[in-house]
Amino acid sequence: MKNVYPDPTAVLDTIVQTPEIMARAKTVTESYDKFITYAHKYHMLGKGDRKELKKLLYLTLVNVNILEGIRFYVSFACSFAFGELKLMEGSAKIISLIARDENLHLAVSQNIINNYRNKENDKEMLKIMKECEQQVYDMYDTAVQQEKEWAKYLFREGSMIGLNDTLLNQYVEFMANKRMRAIGLKGPYDVSSTNNPLPWTTHWLNSRGLQNAPQETEIESYVVGGIKQDVETDSFKGFKL
Repeated sequence: MKNVYPDPTAVLDTIVQTPEIMARAKTVTESYDKFITYAHKYHMLGKGDRKELKKLLYLTLVNVNILEGIRFYVSFACSFAFGELKLMEGSAKIISLIARDENLHLAVSQNIINNYRNKENDKEMLKIMKECEQQVYDMYDTAVQQEKEWAKYLFREGSMIGLNDTLLNQYVEFMANKRMRAIGLKGPYDVSSTNNPLPWTTHWLNSRGLQNAPQETEIESYVVGGIKQDVETDSFKGFKL
């Protein structure tokens, strides 16, 4: 942010005023809040139903899977698109490291869900997963639609070379199909399961994809230091060569 705006605070303060951002945030936190509240009541107060607690746990795991596997990817793709154009390349590389970290978190949630489905032999949890199947599909679809709205908001003033909201819509559906199939569900969206609409994003998500020497890109700390105007007229008072 400091490499683009002299005062990032003015931009960051608008986040809570953006409906597309707040709608996503509300949906993300709902499952956590419900599970935490019910778990506290069940364990601390001895109230509630064990099956309902496990249901809320499962839906929270699905919500984590959606968060790590879908919700970040419109923003990731936009950052990588700048990197592809050799703009803000240092920021794109930093975001690529964050994306790889999210992929690790995604793998954790996938493994937990698949263990419940295939290995734990927890009949109660398997019944819950079957009963909640349509709800899970709805959760995924809500995330997909919200990410499409986010893409529309980001490109409300036009597209950039190699990326627009239409391509991002296809990309979100592609990723959603991929994530759902990874946990034993069907991919409901009519997009190819093999043709990534944004194939160049794979390069940025690959842990071996980028390893540039410092001279091949701008050093972020240097650029930030270059735009900070914090030197006073008397900063070098008394200094002599």
